[in-house]
Amino acid sequence: MDKSSDPRLEATQAHALQAALDLFQNEGVRAVTHGAISSATGISRSTLYRHWPKLEDLRNAAIARAATGPNSPPRTNGPLKTDLIWMLGYLMTALNDTPWGKIAPQVISVAATDDQTRNLLRNWIADRSQDVQSVFDAAVARGEIAQDAPIAQLIELSIAVPYFRKLVAGLQLDHEWLDTHVDMICKLATLNSMD
Repeated sequence: MDKSSDPRLEATQAHALQAALDLFQNEGVRAVTHGAISSATGISRSTLYRHWPKLEDLRNAAIARAATGPNSPPRTNGPLKTDLIWMLGYLMTALNDTPWGKIAPQVISVAATDDQTRNLLRNWIADRSQDVQSVFDAAVARGEIAQDAPIAQLIELSIAVPYFRKLVAGLQLDHEWLDTHVDMICKLATLNSMD
């Protein structure tokens, strides 16, 4: 039997990663150890070390589990405001209501010194940026915004502001804020860059 399709193996890994996420959220990154996960789950340390020989591998597998994007492709049928509200609403929900919102500050901190975590975070940002890029590309194709609009900066603004607001400033992300944020981005997107 192929180990990668063994349901027992998959269940053990899922159980261990869920315990790691719980520790991440409730006690912080330093609490995520092979021993703590073994204590929380009853999975032997030797089994955990077999799956994740290095502690960083275990932590990063838990981070990857929390940092999943939308299960469906971004909406790009317009108008731009509707598509951005859907996309950024998903991000808002992730930051407010999922493990990712609780562990993201710790992930950013770990990424400052751990190359594997930094690459994981970069890949996550690239994936989310590509999703938002497709929303702007569709708006350009529909003629809603100029082809010379500063798309790269609008993407950064779309994604960075919710993170700053929630994780740095400690401010609420709600639907009223989302509407205001998206309105501002749409206005900036429709400004002629030559003005």
